[in-house]
Amino acid sequence: MTDQSEVIADLAEPANLRFLRRLVTTLTATMILGLVAIFTVLVIRLQTTNAVFPEILALPKKTEVLSISRTSSEVIVISQEKIIFVLSVDGKNLLQTFQIE
Repeated sequence: MTDQSEVIADLAEPANLRFLRRLVTTLTATMILGLVAIFTVLVIRLQTTNAVFPEILALPKKTEVLSISRTSSEVIVISQEKIIFVLSVDGKNLLQTFQIE
């Protein structure tokens, strides 16, 4: 058995081992940055924005609403009776109506 005093404490690291260690460290850092980038993109893409719809007051009484859509300048309501109502953004003024045949 070898005596502790005879073991060389500072063995030189082989060049191939040093290259492999740096390569693994670089690949690990790259994977971590990639996962952070993917997580960031997912968080940004999956955030939901709720469309703000006003309380619609300009519709005729007993209108059964089928669909509501909103543009930047108007609110569009389609009724069960196949009538399209175009309202102002605040929902208080009826701008136009269209009958679907």
